[in-house]
Order: sequence, then C-alpha cells, then structure tokens
Amino acid sequence: MLPPVALFLLAAVDVPLTVEETAGVRRVAEPVTFGVPLPRGALTDTEKLRLFGPDGKPVAADFRVVNRWWEDQAAQVASIQWLHGDFQASVPAHGKLTYHLRQQEVDAPEPPGKILVTDTGGALTISTGPLQFTMPRQGHLLDAPGLRGVDFLLRSDERIYKLSQWPSQLTVEEQTPMKVILKRTGAHGWLNKNDKALDYVVRVTAYAGKSHLRLSYSFINRQGNCMSDFVRLDGLRLEARLQKPVVATRMEQLQAEPRRRGWFQAGRIGFGLRWFWQLYPKAFEVRQDGTVRLELFPETARPQNIYMGVAKTHEMILSFSGEDLSAQLDEPLYAVAPPKWYTRDTKALGRLVESSPEAIPPRYWPLVERYDRWLKACRDAVLAKRNRGYQFEGRTFDEYGMMNFGDAVHKIITDHNRPDYGVHWETEYYDFPHALFLHFFRSGDLVSLRTAVEAAAHLADVDISHWDVNPALHGAPRTGPGLNHWVRYSNGEFSASSSWAFYKNEGLFDRYLLTGDLWSRDVARLSADFGVRNHGLDIQSNTRSIGHGLFAMMKAYEVFGDRKYLDRAHWIIDCVHAWQDGQLEKLQALRCGVRWEPQFRGGYSHQSWMYGIALEAMAQASWTFQRPEMPDYLRRAADWVFANPNEWDPHRRIFLNAPVHAVMLTPGLAYIAETSGQSKYWDIALESFRRQTEAAEVTDRLKLFAQLFRNSQRFPWYLSVEATRPN
Repeated sequence: MLPPVALFLLAAVDVPLTVEETAGVRRVAEPVTFGVPLPRGALTDTEKLRLFGPDGKPVAADFRVVNRWWEDQAAQVASIQWLHGDFQASVPAHGKLTYHLRQQEVDAPEPPGKILVTDTGGALTISTGPLQFTMPRQGHLLDAPGLRGVDFLLRSDERIYKLSQWPSQLTVEEQTPMKVILKRTGAHGWLNKNDKALDYVVRVTAYAGKSHLRLSYSFINRQGNCMSDFVRLDGLRLEARLQKPVVATRMEQLQAEPRRRGWFQAGRIGFGLRWFWQLYPKAFEVRQDGTVRLELFPETARPQNIYMGVAKTHEMILSFSGEDLSAQLDEPLYAVAPPKWYTRDTKALGRLVESSPEAIPPRYWPLVERYDRWLKACRDAVLAKRNRGYQFEGRTFDEYGMMNFGDAVHKIITDHNRPDYGVHWETEYYDFPHALFLHFFRSGDLVSLRTAVEAAAHLADVDISHWDVNPALHGAPRTGPGLNHWVRYSNGEFSASSSWAFYKNEGLFDRYLLTGDLWSRDVARLSADFGVRNHGLDIQSNTRSIGHGLFAMMKAYEVFGDRKYLDRAHWIIDCVHAWQDGQLEKLQALRCGVRWEPQFRGGYSHQSWMYGIALEAMAQASWTFQRPEMPDYLRRAADWVFANPNEWDPHRRIFLNAPVHAVMLTPGLAYIAETSGQSKYWDIALESFRRQTEAAEVTDRLKLFAQLFRNSQRFPWYLSVEATRPN
C-alpha cells in the first residue's frame, strides 16, 4: 500500500507539456515522443494516464515506463521515475500550445490508424493505415509504395559493399498503438558475401495514420587488428529504385555553405536528411534510369578514414504522400514540462532548482539572474565560434562536417615534427551536452536543448569508442582534446582512454530520458559497461576520475536498474575512502590500481581545480546512498586543500591552482557546510560563486564552458527556498 503522501501525489499528477513551433511552419498531427519524470510515489502504472489537448479534450497517446525509483526497492511495485509518451501534435506556425498529462478515468480516443505487423517468414509487412511497406529479413532494407529495393551502399577503394549482401537480424524493437520501431543489424558486405566493411544499426519507425517513415542509420567500425586500422570511406548512400519516371537531377553540399535544407522531392516521394549542411559533404541525385540516391558521403568528396571504434548516425525521413516534412527534421517539436516540474516538483534530477524568483529568495535572486546571463553569454559565444573558421595547411575550415558537427576546435598544432600535429577537438570535455541539458531543465531554454541534442549526437558517435582490440575498452571515452577526434593528443596513438579522466555519458542518458532516442540509450549502456569492466580510477593523476566514474555508475543504475552499476558506485566510494585513510592493504584488496602517496592522506591529490567534479559526485552519492561516514570524508578532502599554501590563499580567499575553476567547487563545499554545520565552507562557496558570477568572463571554449557550468548549476539549489543554509 502506498503511503498517504503518495496517494495525494497520485491524485495530483497534472503535468503541463508545452509544444512550441519555431520553424515558422504549421504542424498538423506531427508525431512527438517525449520523456517526463514523475515524483517518487506518484504512479506505479500508466493504466489511467491520459493526455489532454489545448481544448481540454483527451487525445490519442500511449505511454511506456522507462525506469522506476530505485529507492522503492522495498515496495511491492516501485513507482515510476521517468516515462515516455507518444502523441501527434498540431501547432500553428510560431505558435505555442499546452497539453496536459493527467491521471484521470476517461476514455482516450483511438489512434489515427491501426498499426499491423505481419510476419510472413522471410519478411515483415507493416501497415499504418495509409501506408503499407515491407522489410525483408535478409537482402535489401525495405520496399514501399513507389520505392523499391531501398539499400545502403558503401564504397571503399574500388569495392562496393551493400547492406543487402550480408546476413542481418530484424526485430520489432517497440510496438505501441501509436508507432512501431523495427531494428535491423548487420554489416555492409561485398558481392562475394565473405568480406565486409562497416557494421550498421538501422531503426525504421512508422506512425499510426502516417504516410512517412523515420530512419536512424548508424555505421560502426568493429574490424581491424589495431586501433589505427581504418575503413577508407569513398562513398556512402541510401539507394533505391523509383517506380515512376522523374526528371533527373543532382545537388551537392560539399561544404557548410550554402546552407541548404535537406529535403528533396522525387515525384511524390520525399527524402529528408537531418542536419544536412551541418554534416557536409552530402548530395542527392535522381538518375535517368530511376535510381535515386541520398548520399551521406558523396564519391566526389575527399575520402574519409573511419578508424576502429568510430560510429556515425544519420537521421532521415521517407515521405510517401508528397508532403514536405523538412521542419520535422530541422526543428522537431518537443513537448516539455515546466522547469519546476523537472526540478523541485519531481526531484528526479536530484538537487537541482529552476531559475525562478519563486524558487530563490530575494537576496539571492539577482545573483542567480546574473549567473544565468553569464551562462547564456558563454553558450552563445561557443555557438558563434562555429562559423568563424580557422586556417590549416592553406585551407579554411569551420566546426561543421560529418565527423565534426556538435564538437568544437580546441587548438591547432602546425609543427609536422610533433606527435600531436593536427587539429585538436574538445570531444565534449566534461560532458558539455549534460551541462546544456541541466540549463534546459532549470530554464526551459530551447536553444540549450537543441544544442545539447547536437552535442549528445556527436558524443554518442565519435567521442566514445564503440570497439577496441582490448574488449575491456569497448565503450571507452576518447581522450580530450582529441587529435583529429580519435587520436591521443599526448603521443599520437590511436586509442581510447582506459582512465575515467575523460569519461562522460550523462548527456546520453539525458537525451534518452527526454526524447526517447534509442541510439543514445544503447551507447550510454555501452559506456556504462566500460566503467564496470575497467578500473579507471586514477586519483593521484586525475582526481576528476572520481566524479566521472560515480556520475556514470549512479546514472546507469538509476536508468537501467542493474545491480552491477550500484556495486561499482560503492566500490568507487570505498576506494576513495581507503585512499584518504592511507589503507594500502584495503586499496590492494579492492584492486584499485592507484599509486598512493603519503602527502595526499585525507585529500585526493594536488589538483584542487579537479576537486569540484569529485566533491559534487561524492556529495550526490552521500545524500543518495545515505552512507553515514561519507560527509566526514568530504570535509577532510576540502580541509586538505585549505591546509595547503600551494592550493589556497587564506588572505585573498582564492584558490591558487587554476582559480577560474573555483566555481566548480561551490556545490561540494555547500554540501560540506550543510552536513558539518560549519559556516566557513559556505562562506567560501558563496564568495567564489559570487566573485566569478559578477566578473562574468565570457568564454567561447566548449571545454571551459563545461568546466564552469557542469557542476556549478547545482549550487543555486543551496540558495533556494528548499535549502537550509548556515547562519
């Protein structure tokens, strides 16, 4: 039986979901997938959950439980923490409408069409009502009205490898009244059916009552004998045969300019590609023989080496009604809850507070306002830097391109004699997308949301190694800054990092939870499993590895519920405590692999600027797991910093080791003040937060943005009406 507070919440669930149209195009019954959290104890099932339109009438929708509050383990049925929903939204151009998610016993309308999946043995036939198409289990990808033999072709050197020429597996991954997702996995094979190039994952989504399909196509390089082995990419395309004649045409996008939208018509069939110009080079062609090609990498472009462990995802729409659906790709609709719901109302994101004068007392609200202005100014500077370009070997480059978009240039080394010669990329350092998602959750800012989605897409494909010659490193992070994305900056080796110093995956969980993106879920699990297999805790040289490892394990356990992630989180905490105590035998028994030094007893290392990540993660773990010994260990770590003259100047009250990162320390110090009752930690946290916020030095560096705002967005909670602050 649920406690009285849970019964109250169950009756009180009423979540406004706002849908805003930003492309200037009227949307009519556009499919929308949304993720929304619920308070602990509010709901245990979705049986009576309904979605109501702006007119107050119920609309057709379905809901799926994503995860449950793990704190409810003792309950017979744990309550829902996050759920995903699907519906079809209609919004006028530049309009904004609000739907409501409620627990109410009313009949919901039938979906706009009935989805039927028929297994004929060698193929699946799917009907959405107006559209019927077929997906063979082997051979080409699909057949649909007016379009036959849809296939993916990859040219490497003088060979053409095809999706249709390699054994594959086809499954129905999800099926609800509103949509069906079919997943096909395999490789691109040569005509002898013995040699292959890149592996792939294709997801085809069909919607009730709709005449279009969404495709998510990811290629992955899982072949080679060493990490420097590569598949040379000379061309890559979706190819099919049109059943009706169409005028021949060709269009190429070999650079970011001109910025053409990625929508093409071939008779009544529309072909759309998301981030078309941003992911250049691209092309589209209809040939005289009726062959149509959506070129993800044109053969006219300079070849691209796809090194082992690298993946790339492209999202497409095939429309069979003649309707232009480019807005669905370029600026998809999001159904989003108010910031207060994501933060204080549900507490699903931990100690995070919305940016609002209702949440922050008057004496602190001007400070939080200035902080958010600073954050947005830095974000906008990072985005503006994309267009400025840079010179390298006599050519002009920008931050767009198939393997670049979503990332940012760190620096360029032009000396050929150095092992780090080339272009260095930020590789989503310090989980840049997660910092942006946190800002969206706090503010509802759609620019941060869209930028976070772009960055998370890059993180999933390029900044996490999908394969390694060492199986323990499957899912390992790329080092940062990454030389040409996938090479170590320090020695020029083609290898991912065995350390957790560059570990980052919370942004992938954010994207999955908020939008339902399944590729982000898959890569988040791959990355989390790397953290279970690999001992990447190198406290003495990368104190931030404490935080990065804990963030990954706690989030993986929260979302997936697998005990191995929880055990790993406790293992990290046990190692850190043994390190602080100098218990060498315990460290050896735990198989930490760290190199302890007596000078660090009580602390972590001499890198005080990295303490922010470590303290925040340990603080989150402390109030989440309620391990009574943890607050004292956190206090001892902070005391180690304050006792060292190379780290802290007590007269000027500033951190000496990279003072620009002082704001990173503020939420950890605030938690220490809360649990110890000693105001000195609070005073330093508040002074540091205020000093940097008032200075508001704008950066256009992606890495520095993530360092500044990945941690510090947790500090306003300690300024909020919910917090108890020292006197």
